[in-house]
Order: sequence, then structure tokens, then C-alpha cells
Amino acid sequence: MPRRKSEWDEQKDNLLSMQETSKTVEEREYLPETPCGKCKNFSAAGFGSGIGRCMVLKTGSDISSDPPVFILEGEVNMNSDVKMDASKCTHFDKMDLIDTDIAQAYDPRYSRHIRQMQEH
Repeated sequence: MPRRKSEWDEQKDNLLSMQETSKTVEEREYLPETPCGKCKNFSAAGFGSGIGRCMVLKTGSDISSDPPVFILEGEVNMNSDVKMDASKCTHFDKMDLIDTDIAQAYDPRYSRHIRQMQEH
């Protein structure tokens, strides 16, 4: 059981660090060429803040490090952000369709999670 508690603690710390308010407006609005939000494996949180989870990678993974760290086993999925740079992620699988009009049907796997995604 100690392993499960440490995974959840790591998940909580990671989620809190993603909500930094010290970034400038330009840093917050920057969208990389390969954002996690365009990946089929990204699942957005229900409250629409741009934060979600990777459905492949588990807690402890770090796609921004050099070399990237990919953990595929564990109970807790890695926190992700729709604008997180996934250019080093070997599990990135670009969406074929990004649904920009959710008025008829909503499938979170294909929705445009944030306004900045519209032009990409």
C-alpha cells in the first residue's frame, strides 16, 4: 500500500505545480507545435481548465526531461496540460479530427479543449 499513497501524493504535487500563476501572459498563451491536447491519448478534465491526463503514461513520467522518462506501469495516470510540449513523447498519436463544435455531440477524445487550439 505505501506505493499507492506515494503515487497519489506525487500526482497531487504535480497537479499543483501545473497551476503556476507566476508565468507571463505570453508564456501562458504559448502553444507548441506538438501539444498534448492534439494527442489521442490526452483526456481533458471535466472543468475545462486545459488540465487533463495522459491515458498511456503513468505518474513519474516526464516528457520534458532530456532524455524523457516514460513510465507505463502504475495505478495513476500522468497529469498533463493541453499546451504541454509533446515533441519528445514517443507515445504521441496526433488526432485525425479535432471537433470544434460540440453543440451536437461531445466526445472528449476529439474536442478542442481550449480556444488556442482552434487555429492549429
